[in-house]
Amino acid sequence: MLTEERLVRIMDQLREKNFVSIKDLMERLDVSRSSIMRDLQELEEQQLIRRVRGGASLVDAPALLTRYNEPAVMFKEDTYKEAKQMICAQALQVIHDGDCIFIDSGTTPLGLLEGLRHKDVELVTSNTYLLQKLPLDFKGQIYLLGGEFSKKYDTSYGSMTLDLIEHFHFDACFMTANGVDLDSQEVMVFDPNVGGIKKAVLKRSERAYLMIDASKLYTKAFCTWAHLDQFTSVFMDSFPLKEDRPNNFIVSKENAI
Repeated sequence: MLTEERLVRIMDQLREKNFVSIKDLMERLDVSRSSIMRDLQELEEQQLIRRVRGGASLVDAPALLTRYNEPAVMFKEDTYKEAKQMICAQALQVIHDGDCIFIDSGTTPLGLLEGLRHKDVELVTSNTYLLQKLPLDFKGQIYLLGGEFSKKYDTSYGSMTLDLIEHFHFDACFMTANGVDLDSQEVMVFDPNVGGIKKAVLKRSERAYLMIDASKLYTKAFCTWAHLDQFTSVFMDSFPLKEDRPNNFIVSKENAI
């Protein structure tokens, strides 16, 4: 396959899904990793895409994230990894022994795991991907919420999950989002079923923390499930200087993006 044809097909995949992984492109185009990396570099030089660890996304990312184009969890673990680690380092400072905490779905919370290793907490989650990564010597108690299960997103949702949430009172919840609109203050997710779980957890939490990397400020998603003023703090890796930063935002890096 000629390079020009590969570039066209890569852009077609990005317009359809908004994000593509290197592994997926290698399989679809039947070429080596090095070839894909050269193709992505060329597209980035043309300012058509943004390369991230593990894949690439469109520069303008105008597509609305829904369950049809949100990438699976396994493809997102290595994207913005450094940013996620900085976010989780801030979040760990507000977790104390004896807390009952809820940890949301997605890959951002994975950075909490090493710091939670020796904390004596009650950990509640619907995120099975998180539990696969949890250190074996984690000393706390784990409660896994059941219900209808999404293999693609490694999380439970639906009426059974909502019923189980009502059994808990959380000292703190650590939530994720697909997008945030600073103008409207809306916090968004790709699927209303997942959004329903997030809403229910928020109502049962004494303190609520949102963990988002800076890319979320430039992403819109299908369903609004919260507003920024509902969170005790919003942990971010960096924040654009051109925007007015809300008072509850805690930013790891003060430099502009």
